[in-house]
Amino acid sequence: MKLLSIEVVNFRPYRESQIDLTDRDGSIHIIEGDQGGGKTSLHTAIQWGLYGGAGPKSNYTKHWNERAKQAGEEEMSVKIKFKEGSRNYTLIREIGRFNQNQQRAHEDLTLIGDTETYSGEDAQDQIEEILPEELKRFFFLDGERIQELIAEDAGQKVKREIETVLKHRTIINSQKDLGDLLEDRLIPRRNRIEEEAKERDEILDEISNLREDIRQLRQRNKEDRDEIQNNKTALKKNRKELESVNKEAIDRINELESDTTSLQTDKVKELSKLNTSWKKLRYQILSEDLKQIKQEIIEEIEEYEGRLSDIERDEIINDLAEEAKQGKCPICGTEEIESLEEHSVRDHDKKQSEKLTEKLVELREMRDRLDSVNFPQNYPVDHQTEIDRINEEIKDNQTERKDLLGDLGGVPDDSEQDTLENNINDLEDSIDSLQEEIDNREETIREKEQEIKKLESKREENASNQELDKVNSKIDAGETAIEKLKTIRNIHVRDKREKIKSEMNQVFEQVAQSDFMDQRYQGLDFRGDPSDEDSYVLQLIESDGETKDMANHEPSAGESQLTALSFIFGLNKYARYSSTIVFDTVAGRLDLTNSQAQGEFFSNLEDPLLLLVTDSELRDLGDAVNEEIGAHYRIKPDGKDSKLERVK
Repeated sequence: MKLLSIEVVNFRPYRESQIDLTDRDGSIHIIEGDQGGGKTSLHTAIQWGLYGGAGPKSNYTKHWNERAKQAGEEEMSVKIKFKEGSRNYTLIREIGRFNQNQQRAHEDLTLIGDTETYSGEDAQDQIEEILPEELKRFFFLDGERIQELIAEDAGQKVKREIETVLKHRTIINSQKDLGDLLEDRLIPRRNRIEEEAKERDEILDEISNLREDIRQLRQRNKEDRDEIQNNKTALKKNRKELESVNKEAIDRINELESDTTSLQTDKVKELSKLNTSWKKLRYQILSEDLKQIKQEIIEEIEEYEGRLSDIERDEIINDLAEEAKQGKCPICGTEEIESLEEHSVRDHDKKQSEKLTEKLVELREMRDRLDSVNFPQNYPVDHQTEIDRINEEIKDNQTERKDLLGDLGGVPDDSEQDTLENNINDLEDSIDSLQEEIDNREETIREKEQEIKKLESKREENASNQELDKVNSKIDAGETAIEKLKTIRNIHVRDKREKIKSEMNQVFEQVAQSDFMDQRYQGLDFRGDPSDEDSYVLQLIESDGETKDMANHEPSAGESQLTALSFIFGLNKYARYSSTIVFDTVAGRLDLTNSQAQGEFFSNLEDPLLLLVTDSELRDLGDAVNEEIGAHYRIKPDGKDSKLERVK
């Protein structure tokens, strides 16, 4: 965000003033004024324009110009023109009417871009995208206030500053959301279940919510898949343009991308097989027993078929004997048979035959049911092993892909190549992130579907103990997740600790140039071990390597300002945002040598500076700053107010 011009109307001491920061050779712009002239008010006006004030009451009591109030002029505004990349913006935050009875005023915000105009919350969201408010302290500096970072109890504040720059907002919000989930939903739910059983309607409501969650997750997956496709199209275009730089590496990257996509597909299929395998695990466990039972049933069928066959044979013999009694043997043809002793006929048991037939039908049905059982070939652990293998191969592909991109020659001299490589990295990261989110949602969908099945099978029950166990399990999982997120934050900060230390020492070496500072101190460090609670308290390291006892020997205001300034500008490198740095009270507590050293440091910064200084501060910053001055304005008295005049 490069500031181009600022216009304030009826804001604090300014009735109507503006500054133009364009068409200047230098990158350091100066607002010069006496103590109390309005430097801090201009500093506040820029921040109010970008992020708003403390509310309607503050607009009336703190910001509205007194002469305008007395004259009944109910307009107050800040208009900022700035450039972000290749785009130009005009931001207008204004108040059209004050409610003097309630002593308050409502503000309106408009952001005009090259192609679009935003208002209200949409405009504020755009500003947050360009330069988040939580990072403004790294671009809107106050020489008096930054010294708070050197205080003995400032360790946690310094750590929060580091977390802010490292963009831990998502992790912190996740911790808060999980905490809110536990406090607002799961714990009260557990308390209710302990008092009374969960009713059936509540279960049905939960099923409905889960189904709605699944619908939303699937919709989000569809949107993300569409975005992945768009990103892949853009990725293909960027890679084609970069192909002239290193075709072989690009071909390999494309191959890895294709392999990774295929592996992701295989992973989804394997996850489905894993789910199926879990469902049929009981058949695998009982397969041998079921086969034994089936064999026993077959043997029993054969036995019953034999017995039934014997009964049928006896029935035939009996029928023949009855016919023979009529005078002629149906077998040998003998007539007028007087005795049947030559034929052995057993009594026919019709009821036994019916029972055997019924039992035989039942056994055959049991055999057929066992024949229909489909025994899975693999156990869940086999599918999980395959999933782990696929994940490892995906990880290897991604590692090789990043290495290949790194081997393209580092940061090319050609800006177009640099842009293409950055675009490729961003697109690949976006694709990986989106695919990971899709995979996570797919797993969540499967979990929710399993949960729905469980709820549907138990919705007729009223078992509070089972519900209580389920809620306690979720609470345990939530608490574990919160602890893991906390651990991730701490590990990330610790990993960057040494790099930040190196950066702030480079700044300290440039700005601490007086004989006193040079001979007494060799640099800065964080106190203690990274795992200690107070490990981020800033410490001065004396020339003999010992840490300055800052608790019992409080550093001077100048030492504190140089230490805090070194930390802020050292950490600023990791902010991943670029903006005009607005600095109030630049060198009020520094001696001439360190002020000049600070001026040398300012003159070498890449980002433009807007310094709000007194005449003595400007003089003490030295020739390096004077040679880089672009726009130069001086605050002049205008009755009880102030006005800005350009210095030629």
